[in-house]
Amino acid sequence: MKNMFCTLDTFDTEFCADSVEWCPINFFKDIFVCGTYQLINDENLISNTSILSKRLGRIYLCQVLQNGNLKLLQKLEVPAILDMKWAHVICQKKILLGISNSLGYLQIYELKNNDKKKNLELIIQKKVSDEDEVLALSLDWCTGKLTNNNDFGTKIVVSDSKGFISLFEINENELNKINSWSAHEFEAWITAFDYWNINVIYSGGDDCKFQRIDTRIKNITLLNKVHGAGVTSIHSNATREFLLASGSYDEILRLWDTRNFKQPISNVKLDGGIWRLKWDPFERKYLFAACMYGGFRIIDCENTVTLSIIGEYNEHKSIAYGCDWSFLNSEEISEQIFKRKIENVFLTSTCSFYDHILKVSALYLNHE
Repeated sequence: MKNMFCTLDTFDTEFCADSVEWCPINFFKDIFVCGTYQLINDENLISNTSILSKRLGRIYLCQVLQNGNLKLLQKLEVPAILDMKWAHVICQKKILLGISNSLGYLQIYELKNNDKKKNLELIIQKKVSDEDEVLALSLDWCTGKLTNNNDFGTKIVVSDSKGFISLFEINENELNKINSWSAHEFEAWITAFDYWNINVIYSGGDDCKFQRIDTRIKNITLLNKVHGAGVTSIHSNATREFLLASGSYDEILRLWDTRNFKQPISNVKLDGGIWRLKWDPFERKYLFAACMYGGFRIIDCENTVTLSIIGEYNEHKSIAYGCDWSFLNSEEISEQIFKRKIENVFLTSTCSFYDHILKVSALYLNHE
C-alpha cells in the first residue's frame, strides 16, 4: 500500500496520550488539543490518594506553524482525560471545548484570544453521576451539522463507566442535566448524536450493545448486538443523512443506514480494535480510524457498500488511541503551512499511549 502520510513534527507528551482534536472554528483551524491519561505508579502517592486521583492528565494546546512545526501554546495539569470534543460552531459567542475526565466530570473550556495570546480557560463543570468512582468516558456535541446555536441551549451527551448515558444543556455559564439512561451493563465506551436529528443519540458499550435512544422518551428505542465485542466508536456523517459508522474491539468497521438497525450496510476488518472513527470534515467520504495495536487507517467510504482501506500510518510504537483531521482545506494548508500550492492534501494529528507520542502529518489522498 502506498504511503500517503508524511510526518511533519513529533512531540513527547510525557504522560500517555489518548485524544487529539482540531479546532473547527474559522481563524483557529491551525489549533488543536491533545489529552493525556497517566496512572500513578508510586505506591507512597497511591496510599495517600483516592482511587480516582491515581489518574492524572494534561491538556496540551498546540498550534501548527509553517512546514507543520508544532508550537506549544499552553499546558494544563488536570485529571486524566478520556475524551475531548470542540463544539463544531461558536456557541453563545464562545469557542468551546468539552472534556470528559477520570473524576467523572463534564468540563467546558473556552478558547480565549486575548492580546494575541490563545489559551483555554475552564468556565463550567458538572459531575455526570451522583455515584462515586465514575469515569466520564466520551462526549459529543449536537452541533455536527454546523448550525449556529448562539440563541439556543446547546446539548452535550456523555457516557460513563457505570453504563449510563447523560444529556446536558449549556446555557450561558450553566450546565444542566436534562436526562440520563441506564443503557449498558458495563462501561458505555462511546456516545454520539445523530447530527441530522439531535433528538436521537447512539451509544456503544462493553456489553456489545449498540443502541439508539430517542431523548424525547424514557426508554431505549432500538438495540442490537451485532458487534462481536465491545462497541468503542460511533460517528454520524453530517453530509449524508442516515449514514453512521461504528467501531469495536472486534476490529470491524461497520457502516449503518440508520433506518435499518438490524444489520450494517457494509463492513471491513481493520486489524486492530477501533478506538476512534472520524469522518473527514469536507466531503465526509473518508474515515480516519485509530486501531489500537493496528496503527491508523484511512478508509474510502464513497461507495458505502464496498469499503476500501487506502492508507495506513504505522509510525507510532504503542496503542493508537487518538486521531483527527484538521479543518484547514488544501488551499489553506498550501498557503499557511507549505507556502506553495499542493492538491488534495490534508493535515492530521495522531497520538499513542505508552510511548506518549503526538505526531502531526500531511496526508495526500490523490490516490488515483
